[in-house]
Amino acid sequence: MLKKKTAALGAGVLSALVAGGVAFAPAAVAAPEDSAYALGASGLVNIMKVPHVTGAGTDHLVHTELPGGANSLVRAGVFNSAVEEGYAKASAADVGLGLPGLPAIGVGMVTAECDDLSMGTSVADLKVGGKEVNLDQIAPNTEIVPDALQGVARITLNKQVDNGDGSRSVTALSVDLLDGTQTVDLARATCTEKPAEEPEPTTPKPEEPTEEPTTPPSEDDNNGGEAPGSEPDEDGQAPRPVPQPGHLDVTG
Repeated sequence: MLKKKTAALGAGVLSALVAGGVAFAPAAVAAPEDSAYALGASGLVNIMKVPHVTGAGTDHLVHTELPGGANSLVRAGVFNSAVEEGYAKASAADVGLGLPGLPAIGVGMVTAECDDLSMGTSVADLKVGGKEVNLDQIAPNTEIVPDALQGVARITLNKQVDNGDGSRSVTALSVDLLDGTQTVDLARATCTEKPAEEPEPTTPKPEEPTEEPTTPPSEDDNNGGEAPGSEPDEDGQAPRPVPQPGHLDVTG
């Protein structure tokens, strides 16, 4: 009986809130951001992401010291991460992975780059158990399982993921031991789409005149001098009229 009353009370409160116009806003979803890290591991051994950079500004970090307690897993390395707006890049050099019970995995250089949602990686000098793994062009999500790792672990190169929030991620080299019991990622970059560039405003050029301006003739201008009879004589009398040549039509 008590359960029925509680359920009825809950339904009544919900109905009252809806009738009163109270809206339940959906939980806020974090906006995607650009990020990069050169080394990270989770499982039996956890290694925090190093060096980890995020944000829309410009940042660049180099990390050469191994995290505490990770000496049994990662033996050496130089790690580099950089982030700009719509761009991320991470790299790791001279890294050796010593997973328990597995032959050592060594890599000379791995790089992951994500630029305006376009992704790519490069891997150089990959060795498993001291044997070099031949690599040509690395297609997205290339999985390799050397004989020494059969049934135990797999290595994925150029691992590409669409995160579903407007961002994409690429990992140069990802190791998965016993179906996720231990994972190690080398060089992971996540980027968003770059904002569209606004066109620069242009200033219109002034129109040039099609014809040169002309100066109207002066009222006193008459073949370069004054008209005859326009000035009085010495006595101040009106000047004698000067006949001007002309032509009149005679009819009759």
